Amino acid sequence: MSLINDLKNASQLTDRENDIRNYLLNHPEHIANMSCRDIGEATYTSASSVTRFCQKFGCKGYPDFKVRFLSDVKSGQILDDHSSVQISERENMVTLLQKVGDVQNHALEATRKALSLSQLLRIQKLLEQHSYIDFYAYDTNLHLARYATSQFFHAGKIAAVYSETDIQVLNTLIGSKGHLAVLISHTGENFKLIELARLLRRNGTKTIIITSGKETTLGKMADEFLYAPRPDTIGEVETDKLSIPTFFTATKYLLDLMFSIAFSAQYAENMSLNHRYDTIGAATFWGLNEPR
Repeated sequence: MSLINDLKNASQLTDRENDIRNYLLNHPEHIANMSCRDIGEATYTSASSVTRFCQKFGCKGYPDFKVRFLSDVKSGQILDDHSSVQISERENMVTLLQKVGDVQNHALEATRKALSLSQLLRIQKLLEQHSYIDFYAYDTNLHLARYATSQFFHAGKIAAVYSETDIQVLNTLIGSKGHLAVLISHTGENFKLIELARLLRRNGTKTIIITSGKETTLGKMADEFLYAPRPDTIGEVETDKLSIPTFFTATKYLLDLMFSIAFSAQYAENMSLNHRYDTIGAATFWGLNEPR
C-alpha cells in the first residue's frame, strides 16, 4: 500500500497527528518546498512532532517521508475517487492537475470503447468517396471545426466551416455531389442543427454527426453517429463546466482519428502535398514581413 493510502486509512492518530495528516493531504503542492520545521509551524505542532509522525508511518524521518510522499503524489494517488471529478473553490494545483487529466482520460476511454472496426471502415469509405468536408457547428464547437478544417486540408480534402445561418441553409440546398457533412453538437438537441440535418438528408448529403448520445434527435439522424461523451453520459456529475473539456477532448480525438484515416488512405499523395506546402511556404510565405 502507498504512503498516501496509509495516511488516508490511518485511524489511531492523536489530535496533533490528525492535524499533520490533514495538512499534508490538503496541501500536497506545498510539501516539496517545506522543511520539517515548516510543517510543524503550519500545523501548530513542532518539528519533533512531525518527525515522530513520519516514523509512525515507517519512515526514518521527514526527508525519507517527503521522498515517498511526493512520489505518491506524482503517480496520481492523492485523489480519493477518480470516477467522479469535480472542481472545488481554490483547489490545490496537485489535485487540479490530476482532475483535468482524469477528465481527459475518462473521455478518451469512453470514446474508444464506443468505436468499432466496422464503423471506422465505413467512415473510411465515406472519406474516400468525398472530396469536400463541410462542418456545421456553433459556439465552442466552432473551434473544434476550424481545427479539423485545417487538418483535413493537409489530408488533401477541401474543408470548410459553416456557422452563419444563411450560409448554412444555402449550402445544404446546393448540390451534394462530393460533399460530406460533419455536424458537431454537445447535446444532440440543437434546434438549428436538427433542421440543417433534415435539409442535408433531403438533399442526399451524407452526414457524420458527433454528439453525446445515439438516442438524441441528431444522433438518430446521422448516417454515421460518433459518440463524444459528457460527464453525465459516463456516470459523472456535470459540474464546474467539466462538460466542456470532456466533450472537447473526445471530439478532438474523433476528428484527429478521421484526419488520420483520410491521410493514410492517400498517404503518398498527401506526403507530396505537404512537402510542396512546406517548401513553398518556407521559400515565399513564412519569412515574409508585412508591408509597412
